[in-house]
Amino acid sequence: MKKSIVTSSVASLLCIAAIMLATVSCQWKKSGNTGNSEQVTDSKDIVADNLDSLHITNMPDSVLRIKYNFQFLKSTGSITDSINAAINQFLVTGRHESDIRQAILDALTQEESAMKAEIQEFYEPDDETYGHIKYEIARTGHFISDAADSVIVYQGIMDIYTGGAHGSYTPLTLNMSKKTGCIINISDVFDISCEQEILDLMLAQLLKDNGCSNREELMEKTGLLTLGELQLSSNFHLGKDAITFCFGQYEIAPYSSGITYISLGYDALKQYLKHNN
Repeated sequence: MKKSIVTSSVASLLCIAAIMLATVSCQWKKSGNTGNSEQVTDSKDIVADNLDSLHITNMPDSVLRIKYNFQFLKSTGSITDSINAAINQFLVTGRHESDIRQAILDALTQEESAMKAEIQEFYEPDDETYGHIKYEIARTGHFISDAADSVIVYQGIMDIYTGGAHGSYTPLTLNMSKKTGCIINISDVFDISCEQEILDLMLAQLLKDNGCSNREELMEKTGLLTLGELQLSSNFHLGKDAITFCFGQYEIAPYSSGITYISLGYDALKQYLKHNN
């Protein structure tokens, strides 16, 4: 083997996704169609597109498996096109284009080619592990029914394994306005000047959820907050009754702690909300 099994590509993908969320949110807000009264209806506008590809290329007994499974909206006008374009830019190709079906096909082809090249770069034909390589990539996206009345919530998941002890699993969430198709950023929801008060509520809820009385007990018992601090994460979900913040693997805790979710009811957050969604 030329080098040890590479995990840097996975880390890069996760970093890019996180940065893209913040970037897309800002750009999308500026370019929203605020004057359009078109409304997105519910499940009848949702279609699913499934692509599953299994490849074995010049590597006996080696498997490259890439699966894309995305839901998106039928095109009924500018707002649905905007939502599809946001999903595409955020989760599929990085491009703001509304033809998401073609984008999924293009992205799958490109990722397949990149993964083949990576396998060929890091493994020699005479390596004893050459015939036992296992690369698996699953990218999915679906609409979430638990959404505030004026909001469409979409969750994408990256599930990637490219060797090593374990893979990576990352859920990423988009909140979009039904009225405009714009991405709703964290700064659109909260009065950011009250950030510390909101973080205090998050910590209190985290302690309660884990049956801990203080931060030190939480860290010792669960590993939470040992790798990072709580923040007003851009990875959040505007539900019917609560706002849920998501912290991925290694954000605030080691891999063994898994994904961390913190839900705060709207009543508890009432004084910190902008009420403009």
